[in-house]
Formats: sequence, C-alpha cells, structure tokens
Amino acid sequence: MKQIIFMLLPVLLLCGCSMEARFPGSTNDQVWTVMKAVAQQPDYQTAHYSKRWTIIDNFVHIDDEQHLIEIDRSLERILQRPMTKPLHETASWVFTVELIPDDPPGVIIHNRGFSLPTKFQFEAQRYFSEMRSLLTGPMDRSMQESPPSVN
Repeated sequence: MKQIIFMLLPVLLLCGCSMEARFPGSTNDQVWTVMKAVAQQPDYQTAHYSKRWTIIDNFVHIDDEQHLIEIDRSLERILQRPMTKPLHETASWVFTVELIPDDPPGVIIHNRGFSLPTKFQFEAQRYFSEMRSLLTGPMDRSMQESPPSVN
C-alpha cells in the first residue's frame, strides 16, 4: 500500500492545482470580457527580463454559455543572464479559466497539465495580474503610479 502511495504522490503533486481571485468593483460582464482578452492575447513581454516568454502556440476555446475558457499554450525563451551561457527553455500550459458569477465576480483557474504547483501559481498570478491591469484601465493605472501632488 505504501508503494502505491509513493508512486502516485508525484502525479498528485504535479497536476490538479487551482487558484481563485476576486475582482471587486467590476461586473460579471467586464470580468468575462477581460478573461477572454487575456486568454487570446496574453502579454509575456512586459515582465522582468527573466520572466519574458515568446508564445509559440496559443489555442483557446471559449464557451460563452458556460463562461469557460480552455487554454493550451506553448512558450519558449532563451534566457541570458549576466555572465552565464544562454539557456533555452520551453513551457507548456493546459488550463481552464472559469468565471464565478457573484458579487464580486471571481475567476478560478484549473491546471490540467503536469507542472510544479509553484510554477502553475506563478502563471495563474500572471493571468490575474494582467486581468487587473485591463480592468483598472489606463487612467486608473496612471493615478495609482503617480498620485496627484498637493501644493
């Protein structure tokens, strides 16, 4: 019995993770629109250079009726840190993004591929961060970055 548990433990650790985020101040329709935009046009170029990726494939299936998005994405990069040899890396993400219609609306991301939970957590946080950026809009972001000065 112990052998079976030890054999299944890596599989359980590498798949089946999920993360959830809430978006107060937004409507269900706004969150759903942004979910689709982030799925179809992800931004991996504005992050720190060590976290930038090039999108090779981005297959997205959107179910408007169920408020469900299936994503199958392949990424690659050549990471060149100072005083090191270039490192070629690939990544593959297979996950489901689901709208939770509520007040405030929520989004849950289910990992359907094999990856370390910490790597999936980073990808889910990147997705949520991009959603928040789109939901706040350019005017709100500029106010957050540089508050008005008082004379």
